[in-house]
Amino acid sequence: MHDYEGFKKQVAEDIIGYMGDGYETYEVKIIPYEKKGRKCDGISICLPKTVKGRCVMPTLSINELYEEYVHGEDYEKQMRRVAKTMKNGIKMGKKLLPETDYRKAKEKIVFQLVNTASNEEMLAGIPHRGFLDLSVIYRWGIDFSDNGVASVLITNDLMELMGLDEEELYACARENTMRLLPPVFKDIRDLIGDFMDEDEFIPDMPKGQRMYVITNRYNFAGANAMLLENVLYNISKEIDSDLLILPASINELIILSASEEKDPEVLSGIVSEINQYDVDKADRLSDSVYYYSSSTRRIYITSERRMA
Repeated sequence: MHDYEGFKKQVAEDIIGYMGDGYETYEVKIIPYEKKGRKCDGISICLPKTVKGRCVMPTLSINELYEEYVHGEDYEKQMRRVAKTMKNGIKMGKKLLPETDYRKAKEKIVFQLVNTASNEEMLAGIPHRGFLDLSVIYRWGIDFSDNGVASVLITNDLMELMGLDEEELYACARENTMRLLPPVFKDIRDLIGDFMDEDEFIPDMPKGQRMYVITNRYNFAGANAMLLENVLYNISKEIDSDLLILPASINELIILSASEEKDPEVLSGIVSEINQYDVDKADRLSDSVYYYSSSTRRIYITSERRMA
C-alpha cells in the first residue's frame, strides 16, 4: 500500500492514461488548497500550453481519494471514476463556462503569510513574494460571514483570468485586507478572562509587562498584520515600546514589549515548542521571533537584527 505522497504521485502519473483518446497532450496539475485549516491537494488537468482559450477544469481532492484507498477501495475503480468525472466536468464546462466577472474579484483579494521553507512546492505554482523568512501569498475571499471565511488560493492561472500581475495583487491585497480583515488587538488577559469564573482575579500589570494578541474577527490569516506597518506602529505607540512578535500561527500573533530582559532566543525556543506540540502543522508559521522598530518602522528577524 502506498503512503500518501506515493499515492499522490501515482495518481498524477496515471490519470491521463485513464482519460482515453483526445487527452494525451493535457497536463496534470496538483493544486494545494486549505480546508478547515488543513493543507490539502487537488488534482486537475489543463489544456496544453500550445492551445489558446479558456476551459473549466474540474479539480478533485487527492486527500479524499487517499482516504477511500486506505479504507479498501480498488485503485483501478477509483481511477476510472476520477477519469469519468473529469471528462464530464470538462464537457459541462464547455457549455456552461462561468461568466464570473474576475475584475470584481479584485475587491476581495487579501494577504496571507506562510512559511517559505515549508511551502516550496506550493509556492512554485502561485504568485508570491518574499518577506523575511516568510512568503506573501494571495487569497480570493469568496464569503465573509459569522461562519468564517471561504476563500480560494490565487494560482498563476487564476491570476491570469483576473487580468492581474503579482504587483497588482499585492496592491489590491494591501487595500482590501484592512477593510475585510481589520486587525483586532487585545490584551491576552481579556481573552483569558472569558474562560475564568467570576470570582477569579487577574492582577493588573504595567503595559510593558503585558502580553497581547493580534488576529481579526474571523481568526483567519491574522498573522498578515505583520504586513500592515501602520498597525504595528500604532501598537508600538500605544504601549510605548518597540515590539517583539511571536507567530502563534498563520492566524494570530502574540505581541510583547521589547526590553533587554526578554531573550529572543528563549522566546524562539518557546515558539518552536508550541509549534511542535500545540499547533496543527497546517497552521504553523515560523519558529522565528520578530522585532518591530518604531524608529526605523521595519520588522527584523531578531537573530539577524543582532548580527547587523
